[in-house]
Amino acid sequence: MARTSVWRSAAAAAVLALGCTENIAAPASCPGLCPSGNVVLADTLLTAPITSDTSVRGYVLVREAGYLLTSTMDSLKAVTLIQFSRLLDTVWYPTIGTQTDTAYIGHTDSVVVFIHVDQRDTSVHNLKLLVYRLPANFDTGATYASIAPYFTDSTLMDTVAVPDTLQAGDTLSLHIANNLTIPPADTNVISIGIAMTAPSPSAFSMQSGAPLTSTTAPFLYYYVHAKAPLDTVTKEFSVEPFFSTFVMSPAPGPPPSGVLTIGGIPTARATMYLSLPEVAVDSTHIVRATLLLNTLHPASGFASDSFYIIAQPVVRDYGPKSVLYPDSSVSGDVVLHEGQSGQVSLDIAPILRFWGTTVGDSTPRLIMLRAYPEGSVLGSVDFQGAGTGPGSPQLKVTYVKPYHFGAP
Repeated sequence: MARTSVWRSAAAAAVLALGCTENIAAPASCPGLCPSGNVVLADTLLTAPITSDTSVRGYVLVREAGYLLTSTMDSLKAVTLIQFSRLLDTVWYPTIGTQTDTAYIGHTDSVVVFIHVDQRDTSVHNLKLLVYRLPANFDTGATYASIAPYFTDSTLMDTVAVPDTLQAGDTLSLHIANNLTIPPADTNVISIGIAMTAPSPSAFSMQSGAPLTSTTAPFLYYYVHAKAPLDTVTKEFSVEPFFSTFVMSPAPGPPPSGVLTIGGIPTARATMYLSLPEVAVDSTHIVRATLLLNTLHPASGFASDSFYIIAQPVVRDYGPKSVLYPDSSVSGDVVLHEGQSGQVSLDIAPILRFWGTTVGDSTPRLIMLRAYPEGSVLGSVDFQGAGTGPGSPQLKVTYVKPYHFGAP
């Protein structure tokens, strides 16, 4: 009630400021220019505002995601796959005394991979990362089932305990091997797989560094000694990932009919065509417009994590490749939490006001819903689509009833 009173007062003040102006020639006529009655707010509930809707997956692919995932959750198993770039700089020129010599790699002391933590479930303790040696040129189209035979004891290179104090953004080192030998056929290429283990189902993600030139990508460091007679000379070489991804079971498929899937990876978006009465696109009168969506099951994601659902108007309808209006002020958003269920209220009043302008009036009555930050969160939610029963989307609009000015 308090918010309604504020809106009522604000709307009344705006109308008075626009409608009542001083007239020096006839000052007594000023009240006649003002609204003839009080400003009245009204609510209308549109129970079938959506004429059509759909959901499409694949806007951000797994290999383009901002994170690399390992998971032992009951609903999702995942392992990370990384192929590092070929080591090219096998020669360097150290200065010994007053002379610069040519040094060649004699042997590798150790190989270490540094990763940057993206997310983890801090309620799960004694988590460990397992590092496996993969074929240098593994199948980049591998699935969880096809890559599983390489995650065996015979290919295990390191087991790393994840400290309970490790937080997002921290760095963790994975010690791969001492005196590592790379077969000539691999042409100085190393590929690894990363899995995890924990006392209870959990997930752990590291930053992918997408694009891969980012400093937050996993980096592999060679610590080497030179060949004799410079065998006391050491050198550190680093290489970045050439390709990185993760594979999941079950692999996400296309959203089913009648379901509006948003988020996840590969990311999914939902589009909605709205059929609205004239009052719902009158930018002068709209006070609030709330899209009511009902979840089919609890939102998924990292434990205790949250993510945004953003609604944006479409200015050119090209199906899944539709062009969105870029102004962030013409949008609506709502925060969803992992495990949240029930009805979700998404304010889209800025979009309806935009449709009431000269620019927005020519655009389709079409909105797109997507997760944010897209491709950087695991969170996903399924909403009930239009025409699927009592839980179908609804739109509640609060507006100022039309009023008439008095005669001057």
